[in-house]
Amino acid sequence: MKKKSKSQIVYDHIEELVISGEIKPGERLPSEAKLCDILNVSRVSVRAGIEKLVAIGLVSKKKGGGTYVNKPSSDNYLSVFTPTLLHNTDYLELLEIRRALDSLAVQLCAKNITEAGIRKLAEIVEDMEHITDDGDFFALDKKFHLLISKYSKNRFLHNINLITWDVIQKTLRQNYNKVMNAARIVEHRKIYDAIIHKDSDLAKIFTLRHLEDIIDTFVCEYNQESQYEAIRRQRRR
Repeated sequence: MKKKSKSQIVYDHIEELVISGEIKPGERLPSEAKLCDILNVSRVSVRAGIEKLVAIGLVSKKKGGGTYVNKPSSDNYLSVFTPTLLHNTDYLELLEIRRALDSLAVQLCAKNITEAGIRKLAEIVEDMEHITDDGDFFALDKKFHLLISKYSKNRFLHNINLITWDVIQKTLRQNYNKVMNAARIVEHRKIYDAIIHKDSDLAKIFTLRHLEDIIDTFVCEYNQESQYEAIRRQRRR
């Protein structure tokens, strides 16, 4: 089992304080000195752990000193708290969730999307078909699936998808890059065609195939890496 870094120990400790309700939204975190004493770590580790929490939006630093737990609004409640619950998410688990959520989103989208939405989706697919950089593909892939969830007209579902893509971008991008590239553009075109023909069943089928193929590819990549690491460990003995 991989040993936690000191900054991760700080991160996990503060996260637990927030999740348990010991420190509530709007309240101030313990001082750096106190966290150093409690966790037996340096100020550098405390600051690094807090910076991670700032990056995901759980806490904010205020002028004049002090770090406070963010107060969620109706618009950002999930985005403030859910990323910290998912920061150790396994990519395969996330893909399995996406398979379920994306298939529902695309069915609802096919029924509810407007003409303006169709035009936006068409622009994304056309941009995909002319890209040359994998980084551009990630941005377009994210826009494609989030636009579909937006036009599902289910705000809760869309919020979950926003969080999912935020987690991929911030913590799972390396895993994403193993299985996603411009070669998958044809899969997005099939999903788009089903949506514009208002065929929710076909849109679901193509979406499920898309995610299942990604899952299969990731499992193969993961197994290959695991086998390679096992061989390397044996050689070191």
